[in-house]
Amino acid sequence: MKKLPEIEYSWKNLYDLTTAGIYGKVLNIGIKLKLFDYLNEPMDAKTLASKLGLHTRNTELLLNILAGMEIIIKDKGKFQNTKHTKQYLNSNSNLYVGGFLLHISEWFTPSEKHLIDLVKKGPPKERTDMADPEIWKNSAEMSAPYQYCGEVQNVTDIIKDFSEFPKIKKMLDLGGGAGFYTIALVSAHSDMTGVIIEQPGVADVAKKFVKEYGLQDRIKVIQGDYTNDSFEDTYDLIFASATLNFHKNHMAELFKKIFNSLNPNGIFVTNQDGITNERTKPLGMLSGFLTTEMAGGNFAILKGEINNAMKNAGFEFVHSFTRESVSGQMEITVGKKCKYNISSKQKGEK
Repeated sequence: MKKLPEIEYSWKNLYDLTTAGIYGKVLNIGIKLKLFDYLNEPMDAKTLASKLGLHTRNTELLLNILAGMEIIIKDKGKFQNTKHTKQYLNSNSNLYVGGFLLHISEWFTPSEKHLIDLVKKGPPKERTDMADPEIWKNSAEMSAPYQYCGEVQNVTDIIKDFSEFPKIKKMLDLGGGAGFYTIALVSAHSDMTGVIIEQPGVADVAKKFVKEYGLQDRIKVIQGDYTNDSFEDTYDLIFASATLNFHKNHMAELFKKIFNSLNPNGIFVTNQDGITNERTKPLGMLSGFLTTEMAGGNFAILKGEINNAMKNAGFEFVHSFTRESVSGQMEITVGKKCKYNISSKQKGEK
């Protein structure tokens, strides 16, 4: 008689990975249908479906999954936002990130056919033209909440903790995107002014937010390419966040230019991914890079790579440590131009 196989290991993790894709789709549907705009107060599925012109039973089925995911709460047949969801998924909130989540879901959910073609055939001969300013302008607009919904505040608190911070008079933000890192740092310092250099299209987004926060007199936005253009001044702080990926092949020349553009005692601070474990972690960041890298890009920065590049560029003291972000661990690296150690409550490598 045939015997059943003996089971040594569970394959639940494989089952969970295969079925997990539906959760992101359910969340995206909830955002697109603006369900969360109506659930700050308890509401049954019939009432919600009537308000939005939806099918009652299928609306309830969708809400049940969202409740199971703990995105919303279900109590006695009525659904309601959690405090977290009310803050981040209600489009009337000033911390709304729904648009950003829909934007990045395109990166993280490429079609299986597309990925299989890339694995079988390699990068396409004709790559998508990424030079269109409108593509980057739209991306900067969509990514602004990622900056101001916690990331900027956390990084600003770290930089404020450096003993050099009170002495900073002028900073340069390389590829500053929507501009919120400079907005936050300048706002936290009574005497600091800032310059943001960004490519066409994105610079317009930064200008819009600088004006919105009333900092036009203290922050200048320059349209340009920080790898090729010369810097117009010298600075006490040069900052770069999640932008050096695009310039990996020119890092040595770029860092030397940055070193030469710092005043004595000036610091260069980067906030970047730091890929570890033989290029297998952090998984979330690697997943975001996957399609682009398969298409021929080279964007992932290894942990310690920036640290070494700063030392090679002439920075006497270089200090690195990790911080948690919503997208995974990021590596903060600080290089100082003169022979005085960096004072910070943060611990890390030198």
